[in-house]
Amino acid sequence: MNQSFSFKRISILIGLDFSQKWKQYVWVGSLLIGCVLLTQLPPLFYEAYNNIWQLIQYAAIPLVLLFGSSFYTSTALSDYTGGQKGIFALMIPASTGEKTLCSLLVNLVFVIPFLLSFWLLHYQTTLMANERISVGVNRYSAVSREVAIYASYCYFLIHSAVFVGSIYFAKLAYVKTLTYLLVGALAISILNTAYAKFLADYPLMLGAIPFAGWSVVRDSSLTVYRVSAADLTYPWPYILPLVVVLGFFVVSYKRLQEKQI
Repeated sequence: MNQSFSFKRISILIGLDFSQKWKQYVWVGSLLIGCVLLTQLPPLFYEAYNNIWQLIQYAAIPLVLLFGSSFYTSTALSDYTGGQKGIFALMIPASTGEKTLCSLLVNLVFVIPFLLSFWLLHYQTTLMANERISVGVNRYSAVSREVAIYASYCYFLIHSAVFVGSIYFAKLAYVKTLTYLLVGALAISILNTAYAKFLADYPLMLGAIPFAGWSVVRDSSLTVYRVSAADLTYPWPYILPLVVVLGFFVVSYKRLQEKQI
């Protein structure tokens, strides 16, 4: 197996990948884009505030942006998982790094523009819809900048986890990866909340989302004290997600390396 690095081989691998999977990419991409348009554009056709469409806009963030789009990544390295197709893919004369990088680049070609387009459409649709509504009545509101940043971090974490799952699981890779991911996220959330309550001396109420700060109610006055993640652990809330994403990429590389031995 050729272990040297070559940009020419990577370009050939990318061309081969698109030639084999272009129908799948077009189908999944079109479905996701259609879902975004269906959930974000309807407020433009109303001259009054519509609460249902506001909720649908918000629901599109976890359902379409985070989990729906990750289906696109679920086949990133699936060609190497086994069977006759897997043997053929593993026998391609290219290094493990080239194959992993090729799959990553093909994935990022869609993943990054999709994320940027979603937020652009979300904010612009809200702005344009509000221009059609009379002053003094309920208006549409886009998610805050902090929520968008947090959701974007989650977006890349989920995609990187699904990227690993595409090489680790031969069957039902997407379902198995999401199951492990949701169980892991739930466990981390429970531990994070328990640790936050311990540090805050067990207040009356406390809400703590990993890397998103705390909302603390200490007594019956119900005054809410907000502590940002940056105040707690700066700069780790910004560094750790990037480290995890890179770690998932390394794990994918090592797993593919094992299969080629």
